[in-house]
Amino acid sequence: MRTIRDIINHREPYWADSGWSVRRVVDYLCERRIGAVAIREGDRVVGVFSERDLMHRVVHSGVDPEKTMVSEVMSKGIIQVSPNEDYRVAKAKMFEKGIRHLVVIDQDGKLCGMVAMRELVQVDLDEYRDLVQKLNDQYYQSA
Repeated sequence: MRTIRDIINHREPYWADSGWSVRRVVDYLCERRIGAVAIREGDRVVGVFSERDLMHRVVHSGVDPEKTMVSEVMSKGIIQVSPNEDYRVAKAKMFEKGIRHLVVIDQDGKLCGMVAMRELVQVDLDEYRDLVQKLNDQYYQSA
């Protein structure tokens, strides 16, 4: 069973402060080549800011990214997952909620990172490739 921890264990948790401007958060996303970031107040995760939020709540709404705090335009309903969760359960949660990123928070409430839908789909692809390879190996060994 692949867990969320298996997928995100190789990187540090990215986050931005709720008092940062939208412009600063967008620069942060671009520098790290990520599509979403957890927004914190102190040690507490209070929201998520994603490319979708940027398009709908900033660009489309005509909001000035220099003068607007990310806390004003972030998604506030935090949908989270445990690092010990099976990746398929997390993927189902994303499909159910219509989202592309989940915040990963451990049992102590500590931010562990975020996981993207594309990462979970990649795990599926890797598993299918492995299965096809095993079937090919079995077929050619028995022939």
